[in-house]
Amino acid sequence: MQSRIDINLAIGGEPDEWVHSACLLCSNGCGMDIAVKDGRIVGVRGQAGHPVSFGHLGPKGEHAWVANHSKRRGTVPMIRRTKGELLQPASWAEAMDFFVERFRDAWAQGHNNLACYNSGQLTIEELYALAKLWRGGLQSANIDGNTRLCTATSATGLMANFGTDGPVASYADIDQAELLCLYGHNVAEVQTVLWERMLAAKQANGGRIIVADPRKSPTVRQGADLHLQLAPGSNVALMNGIIHLLIRNGWIDRDFVDKHTVGFPEMEAMVRNYPPERVAKICAIPRAELETAAEWIGTTPHFVSTVLQGFYQSVEATASSSLVNSVHLLRGAIGKPGAGPLLMAGQPSAMCNREAGAGGSYPAYRNPHNEQQMRDLAECWNLDFDRFRHEVPNDIMSMMESAERGEIEFMWVIGTNPLVSLPDQNRSRRILDQLFLVVQDPFIDAETVDLADIYFPAAMWGEKSGCITNADRSVNLLLKAVDPPGEARSDFDVVVEVARRLDFKDREGAALIAFADPREAFEEWRKVSKGRPCDYSGMSYELILEMGAVRWPCNDRHPRGCERLYEDLNFGTHIDYCQTYGADFLSGAPNTRADYERIDPKGKAFLRPVQWRRQPNPVSDKYPFTLITGRVVYHFHTRTKTARSEVLNRHAPHPYVEIHPEDAARLDIGLGDMVEITSPHGRWEGVAMVVDTVRPGEVFVPFHYGRDAQSANQHTWYARDPISHQPQLKSSPVAVRRLSFGEPEPWLLERLAELNGNDTEPFAARIFGAATNDPATAAE
Repeated sequence: MQSRIDINLAIGGEPDEWVHSACLLCSNGCGMDIAVKDGRIVGVRGQAGHPVSFGHLGPKGEHAWVANHSKRRGTVPMIRRTKGELLQPASWAEAMDFFVERFRDAWAQGHNNLACYNSGQLTIEELYALAKLWRGGLQSANIDGNTRLCTATSATGLMANFGTDGPVASYADIDQAELLCLYGHNVAEVQTVLWERMLAAKQANGGRIIVADPRKSPTVRQGADLHLQLAPGSNVALMNGIIHLLIRNGWIDRDFVDKHTVGFPEMEAMVRNYPPERVAKICAIPRAELETAAEWIGTTPHFVSTVLQGFYQSVEATASSSLVNSVHLLRGAIGKPGAGPLLMAGQPSAMCNREAGAGGSYPAYRNPHNEQQMRDLAECWNLDFDRFRHEVPNDIMSMMESAERGEIEFMWVIGTNPLVSLPDQNRSRRILDQLFLVVQDPFIDAETVDLADIYFPAAMWGEKSGCITNADRSVNLLLKAVDPPGEARSDFDVVVEVARRLDFKDREGAALIAFADPREAFEEWRKVSKGRPCDYSGMSYELILEMGAVRWPCNDRHPRGCERLYEDLNFGTHIDYCQTYGADFLSGAPNTRADYERIDPKGKAFLRPVQWRRQPNPVSDKYPFTLITGRVVYHFHTRTKTARSEVLNRHAPHPYVEIHPEDAARLDIGLGDMVEITSPHGRWEGVAMVVDTVRPGEVFVPFHYGRDAQSANQHTWYARDPISHQPQLKSSPVAVRRLSFGEPEPWLLERLAELNGNDTEPFAARIFGAATNDPATAAE
């Protein structure tokens, strides 16, 4: 991909200064500089030498900075003493006193009576501080991040084959690949700059792209050479069918398999049950397309596979993602240039959540079942191991169910908007409303703030310093450019203050969290991560600034970072190094150390066979459609940032439903008509987009929209993958009917043209009102 400096300035002339940073609005982590004038952010530009993005910016990165100027930013703490009253402004001292009072009251009932739900938008320093407070101070299992909804399966899928978390390949491998396999990954919309890089690689290498997705997404329209438009819930069957054909046709590297993997006989026996005729029927795709996909994979030496939400947000998430890794192991296409799996993430700091232990893991990918690893962590934190509770991490869905039963009374929500993003929105609202809820967020109008008993105003991107890790292990440094508004504080400062007030101590009576600023926290993190897979010990702020971004591991062996993992084909499966002893794909039942000793892979990778199973919650006469949810290029997550940019919001200001022309004709629905979707959980209404992106019997709704019956997640379920616990957000039974006739607005026609493929230029290459994005025009 060629360098190109994308720039968006709201002023004429030069700003007072440019401040080094990176974009926080997808997992690409594009390098950017922040323009500052008179103490305010006035624009951004790409960094030409950045190893991830080469100066390119996507539409969100180019325009969402105006959210910092929103009139709906929180500027003072607020408290609600009694349910039903309005939030009232308070001092930080008063709000903190109230926080500690209610925290201690809940704690008196047991350490697991409290829960924390945080965000992949936080920095590694903030997440590490939070993990140390919760895992080392409170010593509770109840801490998770919104990365549970987007990237939890990336971790469990990698651990299933390689013993530890950590993306295997890197974006540099994409540049050399001759085949790209995109599994449930609408990269053209969710990672626009990466999509440009993929298309550039395809052109340079004479390559091809396979997309496996139930929708004809913009990724399919703009660049796919083969589209496997499989039925929702058939991902495991698809992968088993591909592996069946690879083995049957002799397209595997048997020498590699024998030397570097365990489990081939079991895998071979399992996939015998998935001949192409059966798989084509399960997946509802032509047999010839399945066979073509297998042939391309089986005969192309340099191929990279990416996996995202289409595979993750499913009850078979870990199984199907692990099978993608198995394809690479069977082909020997791993640990070398131009080859390897990339199990992606949804946020540029989602990896930090996994690394730091503020989600479904312990810091630096330590195994909670391994006594030596837990002793090592206790020593790093100067805790008495005999009193150190190291419980198996919990997940937000299990915590919500515990709260529903009255087993959790206090929840601290940091930098995320669960009232919109969690499944079964109405049920989630009822649960959150019965808790003592603390919400820490930059915006006072985020939907979850409506239910808060305490509101802490938080600094956001551009207003604090720290590091974030993108989807290929590239660590970026974000420097503070401006002060936050009013009395807003960084998440780091709030967490450190909470730890001080709760008086958490180490075994010698010193403050458990002694660091006072992000750099000090980073220095401690370097020591805590040393020797573990995500080794930062050789990294520094200065090195990151010099290189633009640095991939871990970064240590004495890799002083400037590591381009790809497992080049020595020594995988992270050694019994005292691995992050997990594994679990059954279908039941989630964990293996014990004794189970693992019987296998004893000794650094070999696992081939993990699994049976396909039918999806829960099938369609019925009452609810005959399958609802698929997903993203649009102009918005990020629940629109708390992107909806505040007039430039972005005018392209997709309202929710819509994609419905196939055959279904639309049968239901007398036309483009622009108002449509109602109902399910056992609620009702949604929005405008109709009549388009063949979906198949008959399926509809698609973007999940970003929240208020006024607009949330697609009203209809989703708490059903989830048994290992990653990632919710099944991709297939829910619904009914559809027309509410009223309507005329399509211009934005809807524009979106229709995009979906129909009339404009095949990558979204990142467009200019959306550059140099005219005045913060005064931000949508509120």
